Parts: sequence; structure tokens; C-alpha cells
Amino acid sequence: MFDRRLITNFNWPLLIVVMVLSAIGLVNLFSATSSFGTDAQENYFKAQLMWTGVGILTLLVTTSIHYRFFYSSSYVLYGISIILLILVLVIGHRVSGSQSWIQILPGMRLQPSEIAKLGFILGFSRYLSSLDARRPLGFVGLLPSMVFVLVPFLLILKQGDLGSSLFFGLIYITMILVHGVKMRVVATFGILGVVLVVVAYMFFLSPYQKDRVKNFLNPELDRKGSGYHVVQAKIAVGSGEFWGKGFLKGQNHKLKFIPERHTDFIFPVLAEEWGFFGSFVVLMLFLLFLFLGLSVASHSPEKYGFFVALGICALYFWHMAINLGGVLGLMPLTGVPLPFLSYGGSNLLTNWLGFGLLLNISMRRFMFS
Repeated sequence: MFDRRLITNFNWPLLIVVMVLSAIGLVNLFSATSSFGTDAQENYFKAQLMWTGVGILTLLVTTSIHYRFFYSSSYVLYGISIILLILVLVIGHRVSGSQSWIQILPGMRLQPSEIAKLGFILGFSRYLSSLDARRPLGFVGLLPSMVFVLVPFLLILKQGDLGSSLFFGLIYITMILVHGVKMRVVATFGILGVVLVVVAYMFFLSPYQKDRVKNFLNPELDRKGSGYHVVQAKIAVGSGEFWGKGFLKGQNHKLKFIPERHTDFIFPVLAEEWGFFGSFVVLMLFLLFLFLGLSVASHSPEKYGFFVALGICALYFWHMAINLGGVLGLMPLTGVPLPFLSYGGSNLLTNWLGFGLLLNISMRRFMFS
């Protein structure tokens, strides 16, 4: 029998924020691809529209499944995501130097590393919920938790996708710190982290990755070469001024000065055409989304729902922070999509699935009270 409390507990504000962000993303993508030619623009827009439809369908499925299913099948879903990451190393397609894609249908590819982020959050949340929250983790207690993150991290690193692999580390650190870790452990790993960053820069980063770090420290170092992306992004953002140039009137992206303007650099297109006002509105929507997501976590009456909601919020937060920080020159540039705005089916599907889990936790919080 249908429980009416599912409707009375439905999180309408969260749904409205995401629908508005999704609509803004579609409108902005239409403009961002206007320099690709009419046919290409139509293809990109139709593909994004199709993935949005698939995402909404998965949202309906995710919210209709009983909440306890995700708890009982967390480790299974984590295991499936690991199998997909192994599978992509065997039969995956190499794109832009990374073997990260599986062909699922003619003309349709899936990036398992995106879906695996949710598998990791579900599995790791169940593990954390089994621990005693009153006892911060020490060195020994931390070791089993590290297995959860190292397996997907190393598999994605093997694919050649350093950017995606780092997300697992960031989500892991966020969740484990919220659970509680002894201060001496935090200090030790903090020092080790700094040492690892220096060693990675000296011996493991590729030349183009080192150039991104150098350009972050000195954006004028190579304006026409490795620093071109960020310089052009800043010019586009600044040229929008307060109100922007208007829809389909952004010259910097129309003249193809902004690279990857439909994916990683989608925000400069928005800032150029809608100015400070439009950018501020979108940033406020993102902040409101995070606030509402964290509110879902804080109102969850049991630990599993709390950690799942927290992990999903961390996933969105790090995507927003790294994308916007990179294109605005506030941190080294790494190619990551902006949630609900950047073009890309796998990322968009993951965003809708994560959002569906948040709604599910919010709708069924009374079941554990």
C-alpha cells in the first residue's frame, strides 16, 4: 500500500533547484555549441537532452526503490562498479589518452569511473555506518577503510585518468574526517600528502600536467601555449561585465577562443553571455543545492543515510570547486565537468542518480524514526 508520507516528506525545494540548474545547463549548452555548426549544435543538444531524459527516468526509478535496498546491496553495487572499472581496462575505448569508455550502444559510450563514484559512496557509507562513531580512527583502524578507496583509485589511475581518480581520494577524505580521525593521524597524513605531491610533481606528472601547475602559479608564463585555456576563460568571464552580452551573443566562444567550451569550460560561456548577475545566480543555486543536500544528511535518523548524503554532497562540491577554481585560475586546471551544466552523458547520469539518492533519503527519513 502506498505510504502518503513519501509525498508529504518529498523535498520539493531540492527538486526545483536541480530542475532550474538543468534548464540553465541546456540553454547554455545550446549557445556554447553554436560555433560548431548547425548540425553539430543540434547533435550535441539532442544528445544532452536525451541524457537528461534518461537521468530523470533513473531519478524516478531511484526514488521509487525502497531505501533499505540500497543499504542491503551497498557492497554488491560497490563490487559491480569495481568490475566495470576492470572491464574498461580490457574492452574500453581510448579517448584523449585515457582508456575510460565502454561502448554500450552504437554512438553511445559510458564512462564507468563516473558511475563508480556512487558505487564507492554506497559501499563506503555502509562500512562507516558499521563503525563506532564515538571512537575516532587511529592508524590501524584506518587501514580497512583505505582498501575501499585504493581499489577504484588505482584502477582509474591505470586507465590514465588522474583527474577522476583524485575524486575518490577527495570524497574519502571528506567522509572519513567527518566520521572522526585522531589528530596525530591527520597530522601524519597531512605531512605525507605534502611529500607525495612534491614527489608526484617531480617524478610522475606528465609535461602537460606540470605546465598546468606552472600556469596556475604564473598565468602569463605561456599565454599562447599551455596557459591559453585559462587566459581565454578569464577574458570571456571579464568581458561579460555585470549583465552579460546576451543569449547567443558571446563573441569569445563564438569565435572559438574558448577551448572545450561545451564541457570543462562551459562556465566562461555562461559568464560571458549572462555576466556577473547570471554567474551569481548559478553559484547561489549551487550553494543552495549543497545546503539542501547537507540538510538531508543532518536530518537522516541513521548513520548510513547520513554518510550517503554526505558523500553525494562531497561529490558535487568537489566537482564544482575544482571546475570553477580551474577555469577562473584559482587552482591548477584539471579537466572535470561542472554538474548539470557540462556536456557529457556519463557525468549527467551520475548527477541525476546521486540526486535521486538524496531525494530517496529525504523522502524515507521517517521510516527510521
